[in-house]
Amino acid sequence: MVDRDAVDDLVRPADAGYMARALWHAERGRGTTTPNPLVGAVVVDAAGVVVGVGHHQRAGGPHAEVVALQAAGSRARGGTIYCTLEPCSHVGRTGPCAVAVVEAGIARAVVATGDPFPAVAGRGLAHLRAHGVAVTVGVGESAARRQNRAFFRVVELGRPWVHLKVAMSLDGAVAAGAGQRTAISGPEAARWTQRLRGAVDAIAVGAVTARVDDPQLTARDVYRGRPLTRVVFDRRLQLSASSRLARTADEGPVLV
Repeated sequence: MVDRDAVDDLVRPADAGYMARALWHAERGRGTTTPNPLVGAVVVDAAGVVVGVGHHQRAGGPHAEVVALQAAGSRARGGTIYCTLEPCSHVGRTGPCAVAVVEAGIARAVVATGDPFPAVAGRGLAHLRAHGVAVTVGVGESAARRQNRAFFRVVELGRPWVHLKVAMSLDGAVAAGAGQRTAISGPEAARWTQRLRGAVDAIAVGAVTARVDDPQLTARDVYRGRPLTRVVFDRRLQLSASSRLARTADEGPVLV
């Protein structure tokens, strides 16, 4: 959570709008950044003109702050950067974003929420402050935490974020009868399901669903950075070798 005592620059009227734009850009990475969080950044020059935007596209690729700063170039000097998550301060597969922000000559950084990842955890904000960058934390915090709720759940609690999708008829039934495949959801729900599959890391079904429906459990018509992990809860290990899951195991992992 945000340390309110560490906030050393007041929120300004335009901050919410720029942060909303950064959150929109962050969402463009949905389904492609795992295990990294979604991050968006917007750079505004000293006159209040947006001169650079960016989002994190994939793990191992450039971070949002660096993409936005590169787009802004020299126009970033003396300006403000809006980040949906605390800029990192450690060297991983990419360089530290907090260092890039300082080197670009940014005068002020507005950050939606801190990063609880142990290698960051306040160090990015501390680096900015130590090098004279005015820092405001907490603008759009609730939206940013909601956007990355799965990331926060894993880092803070060590648990996955789970969606439960259930289809039920008006009389409370989930199937026409035992062992019969029944389509209850309509086209709109089916499209929503595909979008949801495109945003998660794994999809799980029970042994009966795997046997009766013989699903592929893929994300169709949506772009993903990597295949879904498909999980079958089958304590008797009865998944057929001729099932579509087994036949497509080379296209994406299947865990039983």
